[in-house]
Amino acid sequence: LWLFVGAGLLLCANGRWIIPVATWLAPVFLIRFARTQPAVRGLALLLVVNVLGSLIIWQGLIPPGGFYLPVAGGIGVVYWLPYLADRLLANRLPRFAATLVFPLLQVSLEYINTVANPFGSWSSLAYTQYSFLPFLQLLSITGMWGISFLIAWLAPVVNGAWEQDFAWPRVRTGLLIYAGILALVLLYGGGRMVFFPPQSAAFQGTSLTQDVDHFSLLRTKNVRANREKFLALGERLLERSRRQAQAGADVIIWQEGAVIALQEDEASFVEEARTLAREEKVYLLLGLLTLPEAYPATKADNQAIWITPAGDVKWRYLKGRPVPGEWVAAGDGVIPHDQTPFGAIASVICFDMDHPVYVRQAGGAGTDVMLVPADDWRDIVPFHTYMALFRGIENGFSIVRAAGNGLSAAFDYQGRTLAAANYFTTKQAMISYVPTHGVKTIYAMIGDLFAWLSIVGFVILVGLALVRPARA
Repeated sequence: LWLFVGAGLLLCANGRWIIPVATWLAPVFLIRFARTQPAVRGLALLLVVNVLGSLIIWQGLIPPGGFYLPVAGGIGVVYWLPYLADRLLANRLPRFAATLVFPLLQVSLEYINTVANPFGSWSSLAYTQYSFLPFLQLLSITGMWGISFLIAWLAPVVNGAWEQDFAWPRVRTGLLIYAGILALVLLYGGGRMVFFPPQSAAFQGTSLTQDVDHFSLLRTKNVRANREKFLALGERLLERSRRQAQAGADVIIWQEGAVIALQEDEASFVEEARTLAREEKVYLLLGLLTLPEAYPATKADNQAIWITPAGDVKWRYLKGRPVPGEWVAAGDGVIPHDQTPFGAIASVICFDMDHPVYVRQAGGAGTDVMLVPADDWRDIVPFHTYMALFRGIENGFSIVRAAGNGLSAAFDYQGRTLAAANYFTTKQAMISYVPTHGVKTIYAMIGDLFAWLSIVGFVILVGLALVRPARA
């Protein structure tokens, strides 16, 4: 029964179908099952449930092809390991210490996965709570790791009380400690949002996406034969940008790869954009995919080009963390920023925002606003956009994300949605009014300290369990 209930909740705990409370509850029943079964049989069945559930809930969100089965199956195995550790170690530790095994290993694995896995932070428990903004303010202190810890900690706390028949004199200490910490986190988050909201002046940001499937032109055998179509699409986007500038836009952000250009056409196109910015006194962030002469044998440049109202090109940023299998060259991994009348502006591209360790350099540099050209696909809408807002709360900057084939959105540095436009329901420009000043956060200063403490804490618990006998 507990396996059946836990497995049902697991299907809504992450990935395609997210019910936020299911993320908290599924481990409660799965741990109960694992602790009440013979170890080998219980853990084997739990592994099967985790892997099969992962294959179901990540279908479509992980790009199809050679990556899907190993990545989705791997997620299932990784998320099974905390159950394994809990089953083997919890009975050899003091009762309160035993409740920490599961969440400490969960956070440790999430952090290691985020740093070592080219897919970044996908599958983190923290992302499932994207709509719970008071809770998410903890990101400004611990990053994602504190969020995942509190979610994962609930299950062993409840199970510890369950094993003692919820007898209040024996379970109150553990329950009150957990409830007290969670209450303090929510009090902090609610107070931060109510008493310290953004109060600075705002600029008008306009996000533009292509209203046609221009990437289909890359799938033809002779890409260079589409040169005139590339040029026409570029001219049309420049004209749309001019109209938005004349309508009052201060900053215009294009989607990722909004314009496709052959290498020999890039310089003249950028010069046209510089002229537009100078004439209209507007900041432009171009999403430009430049195809070298030897493409596809030579990888394309996926660029974000920042042009000032003086017509100066301040940076040409290449995507720092391409999606595995994406046929574009990786940049140097340095996130650029520019001090402007609208605050310190920085930019990354789409998948870069899924790598919190990478993006933290922008928080350390005092970025006020992050501009994000992006391009998604239908299955990851709106989940991928909401993943991006985590980086803003962590690092204290607002975000403007222009997403082709996805959800464009602007968020302030506390995660409030300032504007949103779904590509599949509207092809219109998204206009947002974005605070010009961000805030310094504790996370931007101390980084992933909570994750490292979790790793150290888990190692200490393993050592303690090895020298203690199992409880009767």
